Amino acid sequence: MPVFLSAFARLQSWLSPASDQTLSVKAPARILRVAGPIIEKLIADDKIGESYRCSTIVRFRYNVPPLAYYHGTTSTCVISGPLLNHGKAYRPTGAIIETPGFDVRLLPEDAYDLDQQIQQAIENTIVDWVAEYQEREAAPESRHPPAPAVNPDAILDDTAPVLHSDSSETRSASVKIQKRRRSTSSSKGGQHV
Repeated sequence: MPVFLSAFARLQSWLSPASDQTLSVKAPARILRVAGPIIEKLIADDKIGESYRCSTIVRFRYNVPPLAYYHGTTSTCVISGPLLNHGKAYRPTGAIIETPGFDVRLLPEDAYDLDQQIQQAIENTIVDWVAEYQEREAAPESRHPPAPAVNPDAILDDTAPVLHSDSSETRSASVKIQKRRRSTSSSKGGQHV
């Protein structure tokens, strides 16, 4: 009988797509603090909600949750989760590289190294672009307020709060990470640092 009820409910949703459905979610409060706002954004019936739904499609293509998804014009690299405890650090479970004529799965250490290289390349590209942009025009004011700092260890801990009580501006200087910038050549022949 449940098979017939399920089929009837599916048929009814196809015949009357305008009717709203109710979704009930029961989860620990620690998980709902993070997942609740995401669910609300995913089910929004507007262009923003549609964008969120489209952006999640690629994440369900793989059997394991992607921690990062890098894509070029023809190649992709998916850093796979969940994170593995590796001494005092965490490492991804692996990675999948897909490019025309070559697909490979990487071990955790190789995946971590590749992820760090890609992140550094992205950082270098952004820093270079900003330096070149600042030469051409005055820097625009930031439109985005600073986001609250998220403690990744607290997300894994059932008893800890997820967000820090202090913002990124009020942290002590010892916590701040120094960014390394490399020097590059611009198309104008000058050096950027």
